[in-house]
Amino acid sequence: MLQTLFISWDISPNLYQGIIELRYYSLLFGVSFFLGHFLMKKMMENEDCPENWLDKILVYTVVATIIGARLGHVFFYDWDYYSKNLMEIPMVWKGGLASHGAAIAIIFAIWLYSKRVTKKSVFWALDKVVVTVAIAACFIRIGNLMNSEIIGHKSESSNAFFFEYEAKKYIASFFGVEVSDVIIEKTPDSIAINGFTYPIADLTINYNPSDASSLNNYYQYFISYNLKNYNSSEKHFFSLLDDENFPKLDPEQNAVLSQIGVIPRVPTQLIEAICYFFIFLFLFWGYWRKKWFHYKGLIFGLFLALNFGARFFIEFYKENQTLTGDSLLNMGQLLSIPAVIAGIFFIVRSLSNKSQLSNG
Repeated sequence: MLQTLFISWDISPNLYQGIIELRYYSLLFGVSFFLGHFLMKKMMENEDCPENWLDKILVYTVVATIIGARLGHVFFYDWDYYSKNLMEIPMVWKGGLASHGAAIAIIFAIWLYSKRVTKKSVFWALDKVVVTVAIAACFIRIGNLMNSEIIGHKSESSNAFFFEYEAKKYIASFFGVEVSDVIIEKTPDSIAINGFTYPIADLTINYNPSDASSLNNYYQYFISYNLKNYNSSEKHFFSLLDDENFPKLDPEQNAVLSQIGVIPRVPTQLIEAICYFFIFLFLFWGYWRKKWFHYKGLIFGLFLALNFGARFFIEFYKENQTLTGDSLLNMGQLLSIPAVIAGIFFIVRSLSNKSQLSNG
């Protein structure tokens, strides 16, 4: 019997749920801004900048990030939906955010900030802002992991993630039970389908005894609905339907017992977060130890080339968010290419003008 190993990611996206709901993503998003503010303060103190410059750049950056990320998601990734639901565009808590949109908006906002506040070259500010953006990108991708979103392709690696909480939430919503009533347990078994080996897990659904009469028929529909969805980019499991694995009602336990095929996936959110963390360390080291801020646009160019270069290659392991079908590259990659090219241009430009210090 074939065996496969995987990591179960069974974490609720909600850190706290009561009168108000606090999600890990929201917390990490907020922490990234506070950390960015701290780093920006240290960099500005290092260059003896006026105190009011710090507060103003925070306002410009926060507003640009939220507006740009939202509009980026709307126009780059889901315009078909939002063109018919225009009133939902401002609802940033519903839908998604896009880093490419945030990047464009931040550049524009820092240009305005430079014109109105510092009267310096836009690169003077951008070379600092991108250091904070790099660590913010790391925190946001961890937030995506906590949300079990932006998932990767299915994988047979022992380091692949099975997003168990999402699978249990789906099953619970289908049956009208609580997530805690759904139990998924690993087994040593697996099944090979179309050349891919899927782990098999035991599924237990605890139910109210009063629902027993209708639950069996309901479960048969559930199996038929989910059967052979192992190629779906949105699924984390699929039902196994045969004579030996037909769902069984256990009246003593008040539970449905069955098995499912598990779909482990590449943890692209975690991989991306790690990449962005090391990019942050590199840029931070360059600013403090190598004094790269003396060269206009060098740190900014390195950020664009490294950040979006990493994004371009990691996208090969993600499920498509748009441009599905026969498209060779997805939207994330198409948007990353000009960013990488621009980054290389700014790197070459800054190094070819070594005598031009970034003092405005």
